[in-house]
Amino acid sequence: MSGTSKAVPGGNERSAVEPGQRGKRYGALPLVRAHIADLPKALQRIAKYVLENPDLVIRQTASELAIVTQSGPASIVRFSQAIGFAGLQEFKLALTGDLASQRFQVADGDHEAKANTDLTAELADRIVQATRETQSLLDQNAIDRLADAMVKARRIDVYGSVVSGLIGQHLAFRLLRVGLPAHGIVDTTYAASVASGLGPTSVAIAVSETGMTEETVEALRRAKAAGAFTAVITHRYDGPIVKYADEVLLTAPVTSPLTEAKSVIAFTNLMAIEVLASMLTIKLGLLRPAETLD
Repeated sequence: MSGTSKAVPGGNERSAVEPGQRGKRYGALPLVRAHIADLPKALQRIAKYVLENPDLVIRQTASELAIVTQSGPASIVRFSQAIGFAGLQEFKLALTGDLASQRFQVADGDHEAKANTDLTAELADRIVQATRETQSLLDQNAIDRLADAMVKARRIDVYGSVVSGLIGQHLAFRLLRVGLPAHGIVDTTYAASVASGLGPTSVAIAVSETGMTEETVEALRRAKAAGAFTAVITHRYDGPIVKYADEVLLTAPVTSPLTEAKSVIAFTNLMAIEVLASMLTIKLGLLRPAETLD
């Protein structure tokens, strides 16, 4: 997110996550995977080396990293800052924490290393990894605040285009299932038009993979200007749409085992939606005694 402040209901303001705090909140490897496709080619080369050799990176200096990645020390620093850290040392500290966490999970589950290179197995592994990363990225307090606003809302509009629009329609369906007045709008021109008519009793939620789709950004901007409570589901904490969102549900992308490019992130977006729907189910008192969650 940018360093700007975002207004929250009641007139209070809270600061967006500052660059030096992102790694502490999200971890190093999730942020590298989330942004590798958007980095300049020189920084992509560094990111790929980090993902392939994290154990080496934590012990290497900027000069050593520059040599093995065919870049310069200044590029190593720029890479660290591009994904949300103050510098290389802070990035390496967060990376060390990621590796320690992974080793604990492997030891705890007594998992064997997988030798199977089958495409299906590889993609399944990446989906599981992205799901675990999304678990760490999702802000439970943000979900709770969004759910509170939705329970009180008289109207809930969900915006998204193309694939994000389909995911937005699924969100609207899940909200209708729990009795909330939701509308899934895939025509973003129409969305921007009706957004201006929302108000303090409305909630507007945008689904945007990159947070950069102009029509979706404009719809959420108008909704916020009209006084609605706003939120976005995205994998970019620094996308333009974030500054118009009272709450951000951050998800991790799934990378293709064929091209290493980001695949459609429907998997992790759907996870965020189900977490939100579960929270709403509890707040609305819709669980029967036998269904109560532990």
